[in-house]
Amino acid sequence: MKKKYIFLIISLTLILVVGLYFVEMNLREWRSDYRRSHYYYEVEIKGLSGRGATGTTEILVPIPATNDGEFVITPSQKEPSILKNLLQEYILHTPESRRRGPYFENTTEALDNNSINGNWTTFIAETEEGYMLGFKTNDSILKDILFRKNVVVEYIDIFDPINKNGPILYPAVNISNTSLIAYGDQVKYEANPTYESYVYMSNNVEVGIIHFEITLEGYNDPMEWPKRYRGSYLNYLVMDTSDRGKIEARVVLNQDF
Repeated sequence: MKKKYIFLIISLTLILVVGLYFVEMNLREWRSDYRRSHYYYEVEIKGLSGRGATGTTEILVPIPATNDGEFVITPSQKEPSILKNLLQEYILHTPESRRRGPYFENTTEALDNNSINGNWTTFIAETEEGYMLGFKTNDSILKDILFRKNVVVEYIDIFDPINKNGPILYPAVNISNTSLIAYGDQVKYEANPTYESYVYMSNNVEVGIIHFEITLEGYNDPMEWPKRYRGSYLNYLVMDTSDRGKIEARVVLNQDF
């Protein structure tokens, strides 16, 4: 009798421990996008509202990509193990739709073919310099643009994103030669790197000053890094221009951790 009682206690304890483990893993798997490696991208273009245009208006801006022009890899949706699937179905009663891991949009899915306020449609353009994000409309009276996206990625190196395949505002040329200095077990930039990119505005837009403000913030996974090494970096492009066609722009990268 005593042995059966001990065996029952051990069995229940084991079930409880395993159950709590899978609950913790499930919570981790379904945590907020902001608790993962991700980037936040925002494009704001002012000075368009009320301005006239003939035909199709197209505007191109730098897109989140690595220094080589590649889109950053997005985590794939994970299939549950047999044990986890059984536990979720019969013990945790997890809905079938949540037994697989979460699905994350990649850069193309997140940025391409969005209809936004002002009757603009986004598209990914392939130019001589590489991919860029485009906005187009056939309206004869334009409206300002505001576009925001948060995209989860597999990994982001916030310490040396330019050389370690972190997303920056691409195209990126003439990157400043900024030294790396020690930061604990990692490194960081000694000064804020700068580089050149460009925007494009079709020539059919009425003359006047247009304000561009484009930001791209990259965050590492706070679940994977000690507090000291958690943080972000910011790429920002701010300019006012009355030019049309291809317009050069300066980008600054600032680290925060």
